[in-house]
Amino acid sequence: MANRRSLWLGLGLALTLAATWYAAGVDDVGEELLAAPQRTAPAARPQVTGVSAVGSTNPSAPRELEAQRMTRKGGDLFATLSWQPPPPPPAAVAPASPPRAPELPYRYLGRMEEDGRVIAFLAEGAQQLPRVVRQGDLLPNYRVDEITSLGMRLTYLPLNEPQRLLFGSTP
Repeated sequence: MANRRSLWLGLGLALTLAATWYAAGVDDVGEELLAAPQRTAPAARPQVTGVSAVGSTNPSAPRELEAQRMTRKGGDLFATLSWQPPPPPPAAVAPASPPRAPELPYRYLGRMEEDGRVIAFLAEGAQQLPRVVRQGDLLPNYRVDEITSLGMRLTYLPLNEPQRLLFGSTP
């Protein structure tokens, strides 16, 4: 039984090798038949008026309609589809706000009137020593414009922007 099986397998192998050798030696004559057919302009569709093609007396009418239906171009059958929502539109860039003066670095410590002029005592940041200022004095980046009993008006010099420091308030 095993001998008979080996004989059949060997015969099958020999036939396969012979067919391969034969196919390698044959010229490819049939390539013209396998080439893509040349497309021509589609024929004008017949005008159907009044009577449907099914009820038509023309026996080739159903075949013509079938041919038209088969040649009708459709959409891309293999288009990629995504269930992800579309990305949001790019956010509109808000116009940049004009530069503003920083918060006042000075704290109000007290005031005093001397010869009809008001003198204010200010502290800068964590400094413990008071800074004595009068109307018209220049501080780093600031000018003291006015000192009243309610507060003082300073101008931030790089932007020429006025700021107020009210007495009794903390920055």
